[in-house]
Amino acid sequence: MNPIGVYIHIPFCAHKCAYCDFYSLEGRDASGYAEAVVRQIKSHKNDFRGRFVDTVYIGGGTPSFLPPDDISKILSGLRAYADVATDAEVTIEANPGTLDGARLSKYRIAGINRLSIGLQSANNEELFTLSRIHTAEDFENSFLLARMEGFDNINIDIMYALPFQTIAKLTKTLDYVAEMNPEHVSFYGLKIEENTPFGRFPNIERTLPDEETQVRMYINSCKFLESRGLKQYEISNFAKAGRECRHNMKYWLSGDYIGFGPGAHSMIGGRMFSFKKDLSAYVSSQSDDALLDENYEMTLKELAVQYVMLALRLTRGVSKSEYRSRFGMDFDEKYLEKMKPFMQKKLIVEEGDGYHLSRRGMLISNLILSEILDFDEK
Repeated sequence: MNPIGVYIHIPFCAHKCAYCDFYSLEGRDASGYAEAVVRQIKSHKNDFRGRFVDTVYIGGGTPSFLPPDDISKILSGLRAYADVATDAEVTIEANPGTLDGARLSKYRIAGINRLSIGLQSANNEELFTLSRIHTAEDFENSFLLARMEGFDNINIDIMYALPFQTIAKLTKTLDYVAEMNPEHVSFYGLKIEENTPFGRFPNIERTLPDEETQVRMYINSCKFLESRGLKQYEISNFAKAGRECRHNMKYWLSGDYIGFGPGAHSMIGGRMFSFKKDLSAYVSSQSDDALLDENYEMTLKELAVQYVMLALRLTRGVSKSEYRSRFGMDFDEKYLEKMKPFMQKKLIVEEGDGYHLSRRGMLISNLILSEILDFDEK
């Protein structure tokens, strides 16, 4: 039996953050949503035939905005139509402003064994700027409650390059996170997206740290997190040994996964498909086909390009032997000449059986990938 991951999108939140461009709806009625997700899972039961689910990721939005009984209903529905491994990694994203002991207890009973809590910053002024609904104190209470409820695999999300952020302010957040001693940290640079409050704010770029400061923030933070036992394994992710996010690794290693919910994406055996970002249609529809947005069978060359693009996000990088085994092509023959300018600047490093980005290379990974990959190749 082959493993497959499951992503479940919860498109609800109490308040839309100023930087967020994910499909999420502020303060909307969630009634009927859990039943719609289970109905969609049932319609895809053939995709689970002969396979077992080894990772489940409940993301959003703010999944903890949904009543915990609805989360339990969705997971029970998944187990009814798919073979979920007893040791499956089951993650839920949570906002500290929505967690309490009763909710966390119900998550444990439902089979959730990993939490991803969005702190973003330990500075309340920065949280206010980001329009988060919680304080650093709210986060600490939520984290300690989760420990009391038996959660021993917790990720903390933090962000850098925030408006008016200094290295000293970021250091305060990093010190705070290290003291909490999580198993995993996701460390993201703020991106200003067009259709967000930040994107519509005049001259927002002037409030951000300059490029040199952002480089120092990233490099120094990576070194600090590793010094505290959190090894970097992807551009933005750090974990204690054996606590890497198994679900996200499935994305980066081009494994199969299926997504449920409006806006969710799937990749199964080279077929990529997604569902429309339309909550009303999703809840009311009885036909899964009517909800399809993209539905595309990728070519072998497209899959090969995707593999390189995703594998280079990982500190382990691209394996030449794996590339040849999966796609029947020689990696050096295809990419070495294009990579040489970046190798000379030590932005790409050759090591063992393949290549990986250096930390400075990770900072400009999008530029490097745009230069070496042919995204139009069919």
